[in-house]
Amino acid sequence: MQIVEQENSWTVFAPGKLNLFFEVHGKRSDGFHEITSLACPIDLYDSLTFVPLNDDVLDFDCLGGGTDVPTDDTNIVVRALNLLKRETGSKQGAVVRLSKRIPSQAGLGGGSSDAAAALAVANRAWNLDLATDELSRLAAKIGSDCPIFFQPGASLSRGRGEIIEPIELPSLHFVVLKPTEGLSTAAVYAECMKYHDGNLRQPELVLNPLKNGDLDAFGRGLFNRLEVPAAALWAGFEETRRLFDRVDCLAVRMSGSGTAFFGLCRDAEHARTVAECLSRIANNTLVFRARS
Repeated sequence: MQIVEQENSWTVFAPGKLNLFFEVHGKRSDGFHEITSLACPIDLYDSLTFVPLNDDVLDFDCLGGGTDVPTDDTNIVVRALNLLKRETGSKQGAVVRLSKRIPSQAGLGGGSSDAAAALAVANRAWNLDLATDELSRLAAKIGSDCPIFFQPGASLSRGRGEIIEPIELPSLHFVVLKPTEGLSTAAVYAECMKYHDGNLRQPELVLNPLKNGDLDAFGRGLFNRLEVPAAALWAGFEETRRLFDRVDCLAVRMSGSGTAFFGLCRDAEHARTVAECLSRIANNTLVFRARS
């Protein structure tokens, strides 16, 4: 994430992400699922403006995002800031304005990224001086996806998402398609083990081809365990997926718990061509190019 300091205010740009590999190993005794995920940030950003206050008030509002994004104390940004205040004993406040560009209920990590961005900017604006590892630990209390956004690039996460290893990826080009329908992450996870075939995939399916510079084999290795339960819950899964059959992508996968799909492209020009084609044939669907 990028933080820009201005006079008396800060602006932080919170990226979305794509899951290039996602395996679910099972449900843990603490109620979370054990996962392995390779995620990369993409150049699609929410922005959060933060103006610190001396009194103990959080004035939060959200622009964009529609009715799916709450603006009260249940918003993930407000929850993150309240957690930070409790953990540090800070009595400072802020005026916080979130501008949403990352679609909600898409599997693109917008909410998790916003929460991580809020922790990072508040830590700086309130002069709390917490280390990144400590911020990441707090982020894990808000959501399993949140800690990956403290990484500057791609990462391989394990456990419930809190064990993170930075991964170096080349620049990759994608076209992302987000239909109007959304899916609840909790609902998709609740159905996951019912459809699990027991054949656990390994992230080397995507990591090894990248080491060898084999983009085609990398595309064949893309995997998302959550696609099957998502398809069971969402009647539009196959119809949305089939839109990519009419364009020439190296591979197509759903990101996270959906409902966004992404197509892997050969380069920037290929991504431009695919995006133009999908924009013509995908009615009422958001289509955009993204780069890792």
